[in-house]
Parts: sequence; structure tokens; C-alpha cells
Amino acid sequence: MEHAHLHTKLSRRSGISVLSKAGAVTVGAGLLTGSLWACSGVGPPGQPVVFGDQTNIVIWDEAHQTEHFIRNAKFRSGAGDFGFIAPTPGKPDLHEASNKAFVTLASLAPQTINRFSAGAGGFGGRAGKSAEVQVIQEADVAGYHATTLLSPDAHAINDWMNAHGYVSTPEVEKWAERYCGRGWYLTAFKVIDKTKLAASTGTIRMSFHTQEPYNPFYVPTSNILVNKKGTLRVYFVSVGDYDANIGPNGETWKTPSWSAPVPEASSALLAKQVKIPAEAIPDDVQVETFVDNDFPRPAADDIYFVKKRSAMAAPAGPSKLNPFYLLTPIFGMALLTAGIRRKRA
Repeated sequence: MEHAHLHTKLSRRSGISVLSKAGAVTVGAGLLTGSLWACSGVGPPGQPVVFGDQTNIVIWDEAHQTEHFIRNAKFRSGAGDFGFIAPTPGKPDLHEASNKAFVTLASLAPQTINRFSAGAGGFGGRAGKSAEVQVIQEADVAGYHATTLLSPDAHAINDWMNAHGYVSTPEVEKWAERYCGRGWYLTAFKVIDKTKLAASTGTIRMSFHTQEPYNPFYVPTSNILVNKKGTLRVYFVSVGDYDANIGPNGETWKTPSWSAPVPEASSALLAKQVKIPAEAIPDDVQVETFVDNDFPRPAADDIYFVKKRSAMAAPAGPSKLNPFYLLTPIFGMALLTAGIRRKRA
């Protein structure tokens, strides 16, 4: 599930700050960098948001069914105002993180790799009567104003977005439909001060409960342009080996380009950099690194990490000494033979 990029209206609604033209930065075809929660890039007609390179960290605590998701991203857009929507299966805890966390994990590679980059997302719904939208939380974090929403109706989410300073579209509504139907939370991020975009927006951590660790991947078709692809790199930190599939039971997305154990010192440093307690990262974790050089691309679902079954224990080899129950028929035959001989004597 990729996040949704939404253009913001040039006004103020319901006490939520919305960017003004005076404070907006027109990026044209230039590259905008920062920690951008790109789910679905959505903007005014003719001004699509296009995803660039993206690097994510997924820290999976299986024992507590908790995922810590950290993203650093790039995107391109001709629009001056936009926001972002990020889907999560549980209510997210939002916190700024240090982008040095990406360097910490990259340094564990067994061989030289390209420098990490970062990137993108999606959003969707249905027509009909709108249900209520619950505003779960609001917070200013890493240069964004974040609002977490919950509703079973993507159409209601679409109406809420349009009424609160965003320009949503039917395609964005369609993107959101799958998440609303699953009871997921949608967090809208809005850049607070676009005059200082590069400096005021940092890397964001979202921590939430989930039964299955995942990475956003599903995007609207408007975010996928020919010859404008980037690279998606995911550092998956967990105990044990995992497969990365499109959907919980779908096809394989990628196999790890490399994996390595995370030393205790590196684990403690990583926890400090993403602002979580050291004990939130399980003991004996490793990092599996997945790389997709054709991102974004059409996909039926998001990326889910599924733990591999441990190899079945090899059957025990034959015993050098015959067990008693195997010798019983032999003794029986010997006794029977001896009895026959006695009768003949």
C-alpha cells in the first residue's frame, strides 16, 4: 500500500493550516527531497506527483506484533502544493527519526552497495452515502502536520480531504477503498512551511501493531509514468529469514540482494536513531535488503514479509544395533524351529 500524495488547497479549513501561494515553492520538473510519505501522489489535472528513489526501513518485532516503519523519499511534481496519505493497519505512533539510520544498516552490507535513496505511494473509494470520519490524532512532526483518520468508507475520506484543504480525486478515493475496507488508519501529512521544504521536513517513523509486517507498494496508475522510474530499497530487520511477497499469499516480489547479522552495538545505535527503546529491537536480529529497480510499477497489493518455515529435522539414521522389537520375529522363528526338531527326535 503506497501512500497518497495530495495537493493542498490554498485556504484554511477547520483550523488546519494549508499552504498559501506566497509560501509555496514551485518545483516544476525538479527533484524534491525529504522524508515524504508518498502513498499515492495526487494533484491537480496535468500535475501528477511522480515517485523517484525510495529507501525504507522495516523493523519487525514479532513477539509484540509491532512494526516500526521509517521512510526517506524523493519525488517529482509540477505542483506547488500537495500533501501525503499513509495507510497503516493500526493506529500509528508518529515520531521524527534520523536519516543516519539508513547509513547504519547500509554499512552492514557484506560488499559495496550503491548509496541509499528514497521515494513514494497511493490513495482510493466508492460513491454513495458517506460514513463518519474519525479524527484519531493530530501532531506536528518533522516539518509536517499529520492527521490520522479512520473510516470504513473511502468516499467519506475523500469528502473529508476535500473539505480540509486537500484536492482529492476519484482515483485517490479508489486507492483508499482497499484500506478503508480493511479497517486501516490513514494518516495525512501536510508540509508546514514550504519556504523551507528541504530543511523543515525530516525522516518520519510510524510505529503500529500489525499481524503481518508490510511495506507500501500499491500505487495509482497516475503515479506510474513511462521512463520515469526509480529504485525502491527496503531494509527488513527481523529475527529469522523472511520472503517478500506481493500480497500475504501472492507472488514473490524480490529475493534479498544481501543479508547480514546486526551486531548488538549497531542495533542499539539504530534504536537511538529511529527514536525507539533499545529493547524494541529483538535480540539476534538480522537485516535482509531488497532492491527493486523498476519502481513504481503496477501491482495488485503491497509487499508483505512472510517468515520462512524452519527446515524440517532430518530423519534419524538407522541404528547400528537392531532394536529389540526388530529382533522379536527372529527369536520367534528360532524357537518355532527348535520345537519342530524336538518333535521329530
